[in-house]
Amino acid sequence: MAAHIRVLVAEDDPAARRLLSEALPRLPGLSLCGVAADGLECLALIDLLQPDAVLLDLVMPNLDGLGVLRAMGRRRDGPVVVVTSQISHQGVVGCALSLGASYYLVKPVNVQALPELLQFLCGAPLERQALELLSSMGASGLGMEAAARAAVVLHQHPNALLKEAYAPTIAGQRTCYGSVEKNIRSMVDKLHAAARPAYIDLMGGLPPQRPSNLIFLRHLARALDQGGG
Repeated sequence: MAAHIRVLVAEDDPAARRLLSEALPRLPGLSLCGVAADGLECLALIDLLQPDAVLLDLVMPNLDGLGVLRAMGRRRDGPVVVVTSQISHQGVVGCALSLGASYYLVKPVNVQALPELLQFLCGAPLERQALELLSSMGASGLGMEAAARAAVVLHQHPNALLKEAYAPTIAGQRTCYGSVEKNIRSMVDKLHAAARPAYIDLMGGLPPQRPSNLIFLRHLARALDQGGG
């Protein structure tokens, strides 16, 4: 996934489709990669465009949103799916989520809330991947969690500063920049000293000196770009 989250809109209503198509490119961190008017076209564009996220209407011709989710569920990998629908019945919501939807929005959609929502939903799998990579190097504790979150920020925004990369941890743990910096520094110290193969592979060889937090986190973020290796 690039710095911008690439979003596919699947919506049969022309007015709603136009609204989302015009709004998405103006929203921070998002880009529109395609538009589908029915479920079959949506599946075809998912294969063709490989979006990061899909805004999926439920009621569509040819194949409805639930049918799209069922088809996607048979695939190994796929984008984050946010269902958008006027239907608010809990049974329908539960069915969509059980079929693999990451979130369910009842229309009308507040487009201004989409950047934060999609950043969170698309970041969650990346954070798990980062945690797995760090664990394979022998990491643990608060530094590991903070490093995983920071790597996701740098993955999504390659030019972000450390204070921006640390922001999710600072907000979530009600801590400060210095504490996050210290925890990650301590973790990197231990990883460098242990020099496990996973760490050496991540860094492209064993560095002669312990890397700075930023250098280590950028390597970790790039590993996420490569699917973990």
